[in-house]
Amino acid sequence: MRRFFAILLFMVATTVGTQAQSIRLGEPVPSLSLQSSIDETLAIYNRDYVCLIFAHSESEPCVDALRNFAPTAEAISKQCAIVVITSESELDREVITERLGVEDYILAFDSHGRTFKAFGIHYVPFAVIYRTKNSHIEWFGPMHHIETSTFQRTSKRSK
Repeated sequence: MRRFFAILLFMVATTVGTQAQSIRLGEPVPSLSLQSSIDETLAIYNRDYVCLIFAHSESEPCVDALRNFAPTAEAISKQCAIVVITSESELDREVITERLGVEDYILAFDSHGRTFKAFGIHYVPFAVIYRTKNSHIEWFGPMHHIETSTFQRTSKRSK
């Protein structure tokens, strides 16, 4: 009996909680609660898809991921608007833009963390691609998984 309790105690002591993103493929995009009016900006771009990239400019993995993403972004830019969302202060716009190298992307600020929370984002860099026609999520995952072929498969599947 002692052995049973010892094993049970060990199992409880080593249990580790995990956090996962709370979005699913095919679901509608959660509410975007951003500093600037993102809907008006996206209407100007008029693309079939939107790629939301959750990032932080002081994170080296985010900086590297966005720099590595540049060729893919160029290849998909005719079909997809690219929005980088950060929880940093909008007052630091120039510094953030320079650190992340996102001069050609839409930069949006989630100053209250509502959009990060709505999407269940706990780790960055993370990306979500959704179709503008129906606002349903077509793909999500870590930034380093987005390639031109990933986007092409996503767009073929949703047609």
